[in-house]
Amino acid sequence: MESMTDINPTYTNGPSDSSGNQDQPDLKRTLLAGLIGGLVASVGYLVYSRLEDDQKHALRQTVGKFVEDKISDVRSQLKF
Repeated sequence: MESMTDINPTYTNGPSDSSGNQDQPDLKRTLLAGLIGGLVASVGYLVYSRLEDDQKHALRQTVGKFVEDKISDVRSQLKF
């Protein structure tokens, strides 16, 4: 009778070469995506903070309208 270690070598008790190396690229990509996202958010906040009040108000209205439209689309698709 075969055990789980015979069927799938990832269940062995010894050190595994593939599991440690496979997580590294995913971790690097995740950290890079987080870093890029943080930089984009920082630049966006810097630009937004330098806008005049009437431009900030217009931007808030535009984003609010966009979000309302997307919510209505989702509700219509889900039939709420």
